[in-house]
Amino acid sequence: MVRILVLILTTLLAGCVPQSGSLGSAETALSGSYGAQVVISDDAHHVLMGHVIRTTRDGDTVRALVISQRRDGVHSLRFSEAWMGGIRLPYARPGALDGCTHGHCRDNYVGMIFLSEALFTQSQTHGFRAYLVGGTANIPIYAPPHLFALPTP
Repeated sequence: MVRILVLILTTLLAGCVPQSGSLGSAETALSGSYGAQVVISDDAHHVLMGHVIRTTRDGDTVRALVISQRRDGVHSLRFSEAWMGGIRLPYARPGALDGCTHGHCRDNYVGMIFLSEALFTQSQTHGFRAYLVGGTANIPIYAPPHLFALPTP
């Protein structure tokens, strides 16, 4: 249930996240925080943006790196997996209903990588490096350590 709420939440946040902040809903008992959106992969043929979220509900915490592609009018990337050091990471592709919710999004939501508490803590010091796999492309990403310094909700 928490993962479904996270997916809905990230759909709302995936468009443009210029700065970090906190969120909460008394009705759903969901609280959390999100980081600013930064470039995590910059190539001549694509730019990928990322921001980190941490949500808690009923004692369950979910941490994730949300990934979107800067629209370039040429192509859309689709990824099926995420890998780090030979280990497949939990990756969620966008569903049919995921996407822009307010009509002026400039990025295309492409998915999210769920992070364990240990990986999240390690990323706060060393950053996060992984590869996104889709079709014939393996695209390296890097999220800097400051991205994981989220505000306390």
